[in-house]
Amino acid sequence: MNSSQAIYFAGGLQSSEVGMEITVILPLILTTICLVGFTGNLLLIAILLRDYREGKCSAVNCFVINIGATDLLLILFCIPVQIVTYAKQSWVFGNFVCKTTEWFLHSCLIVKSITLAAISQARYRHVVTPPKFISFNKKYVFIILFLIWTFSVLLPLPHLIFTHLELKQESMFEKKSEGLYCNIDVPEYASNFMNVYSKLYPLLVYIFPMFITFFCYMRALRRRKERRNRVPNPRIMSRKITSMLMSISLAFEAMWLPKWIVWIWARHSSFGALQPPTALMVLAQVILFLNCTLNPGVFLAVSDEFREGFKNIWMLLRCRKCVGTSHSRAGENGSDMVTSTIQSLQDLQTPSALHPLQESISKDEKILPDVEHFWQDRRNTTAGEDNDPMPWEHQA
Repeated sequence: MNSSQAIYFAGGLQSSEVGMEITVILPLILTTICLVGFTGNLLLIAILLRDYREGKCSAVNCFVINIGATDLLLILFCIPVQIVTYAKQSWVFGNFVCKTTEWFLHSCLIVKSITLAAISQARYRHVVTPPKFISFNKKYVFIILFLIWTFSVLLPLPHLIFTHLELKQESMFEKKSEGLYCNIDVPEYASNFMNVYSKLYPLLVYIFPMFITFFCYMRALRRRKERRNRVPNPRIMSRKITSMLMSISLAFEAMWLPKWIVWIWARHSSFGALQPPTALMVLAQVILFLNCTLNPGVFLAVSDEFREGFKNIWMLLRCRKCVGTSHSRAGENGSDMVTSTIQSLQDLQTPSALHPLQESISKDEKILPDVEHFWQDRRNTTAGEDNDPMPWEHQA
């Protein structure tokens, strides 16, 4: 590792020798990813939280909510920094953001990697456990999430320690300042530590979780195949859901791989003195952030329950919009329109439902078919002389 110069740009590529595709087109691409990912993950979390409130929750659902929340953190705090840095080609956020941006990015990525491994392990336990012993332990899940976040925040601390600002100069002789760089630079006294750290770090946060994930899903799929001829049980998740979760995990590992190539290239002398190519650095960033939009799309395409939850959320939003429109019209046309509009919404939701009082009255007034003709002739009539059943008693 060459510790006499900056080994990596934190927060995005910062160079004056780039074209319009970096300063204009790339920020537009990242902005689109940001908007799509924010909407998709927000819907994903809303649907799963709605299922949680209705009692339809499991350890897998809680871990998926954690992944969605982590993607939202990446979209809200990491992608905007990358967009502005690529557009300006200079650092404008100050020293605090400079020191924390790469650390926060890696913390979120570690959370996703370990959480996906936890999902695979929970999925395997759900397949092999008999239905009567399957239970959701909320305390256990929260402890696992706390340990994941603690480990993920502490492990990438060297990114926080060795990141700093420095002046960007046109040349070494003119000493003309053009702005600021945000670089990761390892000093001489920490070079031995970083040599060991840069080898162990990918193993702990990438290779080892990927191996656990693949191993658990393979065992789950094989176990499901062995149980195919047995009596089907509704509590066991289908092979389709297992394959979906496995594809999400493998897609994340594949889309994180270019970033690791750049990371290792910049830190090991085996690649020589040359820095990673600009195209590879940019491509790795775009592919990594594109993964934030992948999970909601996969759930929407594969999971029938997720599509049903999406339809319910959409109908709920439309109903709220209709109620809001009715309130706005009530201010113009009076309170009678509000009552009629709300009543019409209730009728649309339950077309066969009647008011309880009306229903009780209708039940009381129901006439048997055998005596309907008898009572029809005598309802609301008074007994007169012409209808006297014994007229001979009144004769003289």
